[in-house]
Amino acid sequence: MDKFQAKRNLILYGIFQALREPLFWGPIIILYLQQMGHMSLSSIYLVESITMLLLIVLQIPTGALADLLGRKNTMIIGSILVVLDNVLFALVDSLAMVLVANLVWAVGFAFVSGADSSFLYDTLAVTGETEKYKKIEGRTTGIRLLLIALTSIFVGYLASVNLRLPVWLGIPGMVMALLVVCLMKEPPRPKHVNGEPAYRQHWSLMKLSVLFVANSKKLKWIIAYTVLLGVIGKAWFFTYNPYFEMLKLPLHYYGWIFFAVNVVAAIFSYGSDWLAKKLTEKTNVLGMVMLTGVPIILLSALVYWPMVVLVLTQSMVRGHLRPFMGHFLHDHLDSENRATVVSIQAAVDGFGQFAFFGIFGLALKAISLTTTLFGLGMFSLLLGGYLYVKYLKIFHPKAK
Repeated sequence: MDKFQAKRNLILYGIFQALREPLFWGPIIILYLQQMGHMSLSSIYLVESITMLLLIVLQIPTGALADLLGRKNTMIIGSILVVLDNVLFALVDSLAMVLVANLVWAVGFAFVSGADSSFLYDTLAVTGETEKYKKIEGRTTGIRLLLIALTSIFVGYLASVNLRLPVWLGIPGMVMALLVVCLMKEPPRPKHVNGEPAYRQHWSLMKLSVLFVANSKKLKWIIAYTVLLGVIGKAWFFTYNPYFEMLKLPLHYYGWIFFAVNVVAAIFSYGSDWLAKKLTEKTNVLGMVMLTGVPIILLSALVYWPMVVLVLTQSMVRGHLRPFMGHFLHDHLDSENRATVVSIQAAVDGFGQFAFFGIFGLALKAISLTTTLFGLGMFSLLLGGYLYVKYLKIFHPKAK
């Protein structure tokens, strides 16, 4: 691959990241599952938990396949399955169909997860610009979030006409993302030992990558921190719709709220590199913990419509987390097992969602939404505080 092809890859990668997710149905996702899938909020969390269980099983093997067969090939497979998943969601009319669609999504997501960020980092290695990873990842993610913000304005109105309409409208963009992946050029990667059967190479790569992570305090901390904020953020996101219903907000307001949510996320993603340089690393790490836990507690304590503005703090973290921690992780990896290790992180994230969403779903059956939110906020502050202390010991030990 020459530098021209690498630059072309970066443009195509930006288009792929902008269109890889459904653009229209974020504001109504829980409402849609409740009405079209005939599910309770508790059952939504439990189904999500089951989906994460499959994701755990698939993440490391698919990451190793990306390292062995190429990131582009696995991204194509994953993108095809994600398109199929959204077609199934557009047709869903029962809990069983929701479960099938979620399982298809899990397989598709597993193939793309790890392969995409590894593809970007290895492409930048060709141009000698790996230090730009955080900036490019932040900007490409920011563009996607801005697109979602703009389309969110119309979601409430479209859903008022037909609740399925926003889901169908998101599919053409994902088809285009699939076509873009097909145009990419695979960046060079270290070759694996010739003569060894493919299945043995696959197994060896997985085993060595797991041992590599298990023996690295820094990698274990990076994974634990990223997973904590990711799982808490997603659990909180799933409560938006029922919280808005509790406040009796009109449906068309949902779109405007999600517009603001995604604009803020886009700003913090696009400016992640700038923010990382302006603030100390310690401030970035602690700040994301505080911006996650404190607002959740306030929302649980003060159930009043102006408090909805606090969901914007989660958007700040959502925008900044992927580029900031992604660069943090890739700086500690080699290309040979890059996608596998990133998939190990995704597998741990899947396990965290499996365990946490299962508990969260059961909690919602037993206690109120506000009490559950309070527990979520306290959990994130306590565990986040513990991880911050560990961060100081691992990355900034005191000089002897």
